[in-house]
Amino acid sequence: MKNLWRISNHANLEGLSGEKSDGRWHTSARGKRIVYLAEHPAVSLIEVLAHLKADPNLLPGTYQLLEVEVEDDIYSRACMVVDDTGRRPSVDMPISRSQSEGEAWLKEGKTALLIVPSFPSPFSLNFLFNPRHQDARGVRIAAVHTIAYDKRLFKVSNSRGLGKGPVAVYD
Repeated sequence: MKNLWRISNHANLEGLSGEKSDGRWHTSARGKRIVYLAEHPAVSLIEVLAHLKADPNLLPGTYQLLEVEVEDDIYSRACMVVDDTGRRPSVDMPISRSQSEGEAWLKEGKTALLIVPSFPSPFSLNFLFNPRHQDARGVRIAAVHTIAYDKRLFKVSNSRGLGKGPVAVYD
């Protein structure tokens, strides 16, 4: 088994948000189901923080981390998005291109998982899951963890003193 991760208020893998709003790798449409997963819990958190559109003071104190188990044979059949040179796409890939790649994968329906880069964490991977694929039964939620947000994640700091809070310097 391979574990993948997701932060969501909903403890399911139905992919309903794919119908309601566009994402980096899809456009929304009625009946379109897609679930974004990450290779590591930290990548899930980075993705959430990168897309944060609310005042952090209004966020709840905890988040729900889904631990998702993927059967080995389903994981091994996952395809990977590559650019025109056969390498992992760079962070400057236009969203229209990434959306067309995700749309083509969903339409093609060859695999339950598509491996894509994490744009806010470019050396990390995300996985798109098609919950309507015939292999979807091999992907399930193994555990749901409630975790407190570390409030330090919401401090805005920089070395010019424009933000609040201390500035950390690491060698």
